[in-house]
Amino acid sequence: MLSRRKLLPLAVLLPLACRNPLGVDTGRSQFIAADLGERIDVTLGNVGPAMYDSPPGISSDALTFLSVDVVPPYNPGGPNQRFRFRAAERGVAIVTFRRMLDQDVVSLVVDTVMVR
Repeated sequence: MLSRRKLLPLAVLLPLACRNPLGVDTGRSQFIAADLGERIDVTLGNVGPAMYDSPPGISSDALTFLSVDVVPPYNPGGPNQRFRFRAAERGVAIVTFRRMLDQDVVSLVVDTVMVR
C-alpha cells in the first residue's frame, strides 16, 4: 500500500498534468499571461496561399517552441495553424509570427507572453 508521503507529490502534480493548455485563437497581436510550465496554443488563420513561418521568432528563454500543425476546420481560403509553446521560465517573451508568401512577408502578428 502506498503511504501518504508517497501519494502527496502525485496529488500535487496530477492537476498540473491534466490541465488544458491555454488556447488563443487570433490573427492580431495580443498580450498573454501564462503560469510557469503551462502549455500555450496559439491558432492563427490564413487567407490565400500564404502561411505563417515556423518556428516563429521568440525573444527570450521564457518560452519554448514545441510544434506547429495545420488544424481543422479546414478552410478553402487558407489553413489554420496551431503553434504550441511551453512557458519555460519566469519572464517576458515577444513572439513574432511572420506570414510568408514565397520569400515575402505578407503580415506580422506579434504577441507578448508574460510567464509568471
